[in-house]
Amino acid sequence: MPESHSVWNKGFVLVNLIFFLIFSNISFFYLYPLALKAMGTPNYMIGLVVGLFSAVTVISRPFMGKAVSRRGESPIILIGIFTVFMASLGYVFAHSVGLFTLLTRAVHGLGFSAFIAGSFSLVARTFPPTRRAQAYGVVGAALMSASALSPPIGETLIKKWGFSSLYLAACLSAAVAFVLMWTTRRRLLLPSTDQHTSGISYRKLIKDRSLFCVLLSTLIFAHCQSTVINFVALLAISRHSLSGSFFTYTFATAIFFLLAFANRIDRLGKRLFLRLSYPLLVLGLFLIPATLGGDFASLTAVMFGAALGLLFPVHNALAADHGSISEKAGVMSLFTATYDTGFVTGAMVSGWVAQQLGLDQLFVLTSALALGGFFAVLLAPIKSQQSKDYPMGLGP
Repeated sequence: MPESHSVWNKGFVLVNLIFFLIFSNISFFYLYPLALKAMGTPNYMIGLVVGLFSAVTVISRPFMGKAVSRRGESPIILIGIFTVFMASLGYVFAHSVGLFTLLTRAVHGLGFSAFIAGSFSLVARTFPPTRRAQAYGVVGAALMSASALSPPIGETLIKKWGFSSLYLAACLSAAVAFVLMWTTRRRLLLPSTDQHTSGISYRKLIKDRSLFCVLLSTLIFAHCQSTVINFVALLAISRHSLSGSFFTYTFATAIFFLLAFANRIDRLGKRLFLRLSYPLLVLGLFLIPATLGGDFASLTAVMFGAALGLLFPVHNALAADHGSISEKAGVMSLFTATYDTGFVTGAMVSGWVAQQLGLDQLFVLTSALALGGFFAVLLAPIKSQQSKDYPMGLGP
């Protein structure tokens, strides 16, 4: 592919709009614990209900990868979006925590898992190694924009019209995503289905030392990211401060780096940026307890946001460089399941550490974990694919 080729075209814009809408749906439900609390649900049950979504998403992902391999990306994406829509509608009728609520959360997780398996495989199989970081950078910007915008919108909806309006907004975002995917599915130049196979062997993929090292680094990165997202607000409260500005600086910086630097990652090398970006993550985590609520909190947030904006496309692109084109669905299912697992451990394990040692020590230990990840990637035999026998991007 010529160096001047860009990922931007109508097809890719539509795909990222679908990403934005589905992650808006998921981000609206960041506020679901408030609804559970209003139902009189005890804290331990809130954790169970909220965690069920993530657990189902992670456990089902390898099976979704096999489904994508057999049926192709487009059908699985459509099924996933439709399932997300139906589950979102189900919340309207869930007025107490019971079997129906648990089933709704589980179905929601299954739909999201199907969407992720299909969509991340689509990007991996469509773009060549020389454009993958740029492609995943744009995807990351869409995801983070949804995560930054949807919760404040959801809070406004709840204050004015109650929790049902939150669920209906989530339904609307999924419905629009489904219509866009359905109407454009034939215009998107998806990889031909004759390259799909039902013979994905996850054991074979994991035995690849390079891919295993990428997955290990991904787990560490996602765990660190989840720890900050889940516990910075609590740390800010302990400092008699607010965390809103920290997240604003973090997400704004991350989106800037995702859009401005991802193409440089493709040009200069994914492994180079992986090793250069980890120190930003280590320092950002280490400085959070010392600076949050003070004059240098914004600088720490910018440092952490830069790490997010660089490490997200690097890990995605490095994972997508592994496996044959017919194995991309399996590779990306492993990758996204690992990423989601890091978000689970970042909530559960970090919560236990915070309970035992306190929030300050939590961030110090998390920075030590990131430092371990840095030394691991320095020594890891991670390979970066450079072949160019891939489609030229999504169709116009």
